[in-house]
Amino acid sequence: EGVNSSKVSKLKCDPQAIVDLFNQTLPGLPQVAMLTKDRRAKIKARWDESEVHQDLEFWADFFALVSASTFLMGAESGRDGAKPFRATFDWLIKPSNFVKVVEGNYNA
Repeated sequence: EGVNSSKVSKLKCDPQAIVDLFNQTLPGLPQVAMLTKDRRAKIKARWDESEVHQDLEFWADFFALVSASTFLMGAESGRDGAKPFRATFDWLIKPSNFVKVVEGNYNA
């Protein structure tokens, strides 16, 4: 019968699907054109950190959180006349930044 009947099959990370989700959800941020080896590794690392992350719906919610943040979307003026900060895909998938976004640090 089922080969995986006793083991819970772990969802496979699909970095391209996550990048596509980012590009679709956040057209106002710099779009990801190339899925580099480094990006694949970081996406997979975030995916493997928690079972919660192993679901494209989690990523859709994550990017929705980003889109709801005026700071991350570059809608707040920068300090001392500097250009506003705008999150990039690479910034979002860095471990420390990822946790901050997930924990709602940028959503007032």
